[in-house]
Amino acid sequence: MSWIKRVYPPFLIVMISCFFGVALVEVALRIINSNNQWSKTDEANILRDYQHLYDVSQLYASDSPSVNYIRNQYGLRDACENPSEIEILTVGGSTTDQRYVSFESTYQTIIEQRLKKSVDNFGCVSNAGIDGHSTWGHLYSFKHWFPLIPELNPKIVLLYVGVNDANFHRATSPNAGFDTKRINGVKDFLRVFEIVKALLPIYRLLRQTYNNSSAAYAGHKPRKYSVDDYKVNVLNEHTELLSEQNAIFFRSRLKSLLDEIHSMGAKPLCVTQPHRYVLEKEGVIWGVENILGYGFSGIDFDHSIQKINDVIFDVCGANTVDLYNHGFSDSHFYDGIHTTASGSEEIGRVIAESIGADLKNE
Repeated sequence: MSWIKRVYPPFLIVMISCFFGVALVEVALRIINSNNQWSKTDEANILRDYQHLYDVSQLYASDSPSVNYIRNQYGLRDACENPSEIEILTVGGSTTDQRYVSFESTYQTIIEQRLKKSVDNFGCVSNAGIDGHSTWGHLYSFKHWFPLIPELNPKIVLLYVGVNDANFHRATSPNAGFDTKRINGVKDFLRVFEIVKALLPIYRLLRQTYNNSSAAYAGHKPRKYSVDDYKVNVLNEHTELLSEQNAIFFRSRLKSLLDEIHSMGAKPLCVTQPHRYVLEKEGVIWGVENILGYGFSGIDFDHSIQKINDVIFDVCGANTVDLYNHGFSDSHFYDGIHTTASGSEEIGRVIAESIGADLKNE
């Protein structure tokens, strides 16, 4: 017992000191962030003044084994000298972010290069894609992020949306694709504390470094599907109802996004997204198993995203570029939805051709 008496008091003193130390840091951060308009962007996984070298050697064949991923002081991925130069702002999730594609091959860079050749005095194209964001996250960005960027006045806001909203398990939740303060479990409780939010970038860096394959759906796991992977040819019994309900809510959010874009004085451009989770074999469509989990396959995902696309065509009308039906090849993807460098370049080429004529006439 004597050693316990010797150890316990110092241990208790250290624990109490640590507690008060953390409490003081928490109070200090709350005081600092109370006047920090940018603090809300941390909740939406928006990285600013961020740089990281990502290893892509296991994802796809590339001239370089790594990608130098950079977000500027405003959280944007671009080569613009000033936000006032941004003529096209691209909004979307991981397929817009393209963090495993070099900046030179992102579809934003390809669009910019092509339009600079065909449109007089064209400015630049900026990437506001955030990994994991659905239309919930995009609306959050319009309300809490974009107003903080000085002189941001794009002519076009490109919405490359669909794949995250097509996952009806998560797309109807107001915290789908980004962090909120809603208390729901230990993780959400911890996010209430400023000290935890301050450490989130380190946590995300470690998570992205050591595990970039978190899920069959919308993860970044290198996967080239063979013909034998497409094993399901019937819808889950719940898919039609869930997809219809999801599309109704998506329509409301998409209309709100267009309202936000118009309030900026910009023109919306909606782009449907391709995927590799279904394959036609002898006239029958087959899907990859369990893409959405819970027994929902690529067939179910495809049904859902087609409902999403129907809404996009209806709401955006002529301001729509259809990439869902574009003839991509397997080499354009390193998994079911994320593009390789060549895939991103192909997207940039198609979009640039679609909008170049309109910009010339303005």
